[in-house]
Amino acid sequence: MFYFYSIVTKPLTSVVLQNEICPVCSKKGTIEVVLYMKFATALIPMFGLGRPTSVHCTECGHEIKSVNTPLFAQNNYSPGIINGIKTIKANHKRTLWQLLYPWSILILLGLLCIFGLLTQYSVSRTNSQTSEMLANPKIGDVYKVNIDSMYLLNANTMGSKRSQTLFKIIDIKSDTLLMVRNKQKTEGIGVKESDWNSLSREDNTFETAPHKISLKGITERKEVFEFFNQKKIDSINKTDRVKSIDPLHFSKSIGQIPNYNGIEIVERK
Repeated sequence: MFYFYSIVTKPLTSVVLQNEICPVCSKKGTIEVVLYMKFATALIPMFGLGRPTSVHCTECGHEIKSVNTPLFAQNNYSPGIINGIKTIKANHKRTLWQLLYPWSILILLGLLCIFGLLTQYSVSRTNSQTSEMLANPKIGDVYKVNIDSMYLLNANTMGSKRSQTLFKIIDIKSDTLLMVRNKQKTEGIGVKESDWNSLSREDNTFETAPHKISLKGITERKEVFEFFNQKKIDSINKTDRVKSIDPLHFSKSIGQIPNYNGIEIVERK
């Protein structure tokens, strides 16, 4: 859909020149000067086009100066009319609305730009703080995690529905985070901060059995890698022809850290 711009002219105030005589009807005190505001608009005002004036006779309707007459043409008018035009412009005090309204779209664009910059700064600051906390975990930190339902306890199906849940650090051993999972979950991927509000942060809502989670997986890949038990690690070492030194080789990904701008991934008291 296309919108075409138009020029809008609205009267602001007027004054009658008592000493001027109409050149057509010869009546005195009937010449009126009208001051307008003029702006371009396309649904909403875009930008101002100044404050033009018109001059006409209130008795016979004769138009001496059109509102669309260029400024340089005012030299053709009598000194009284020229002074009247200058006086009405000088004496009229525009309201705040009259000053801002013709520039509505530019003001809106400016406000949107400022809002965008502030939002970008806030998101950048949040992301920076999040990266810092992920790299330097502390006991008690609560992580937001998107996890496959097949990895959740008491799951009845082996489907791959994504659910939101929380993991909390209860101990840290080198590259291993001992974390307990929240008993609660909600379906979804948690795009907004409000999507996580229904999950309780109380201690009794977390399980007691810890998961051994790789710190490297969280900081480098934003994924939750759970280490295998020692029996499976020994089995992998026996079957591998080339021994791996990558700790993630001995783990499986059970979930992901939501990587959405503005989300507070780590909650720290």
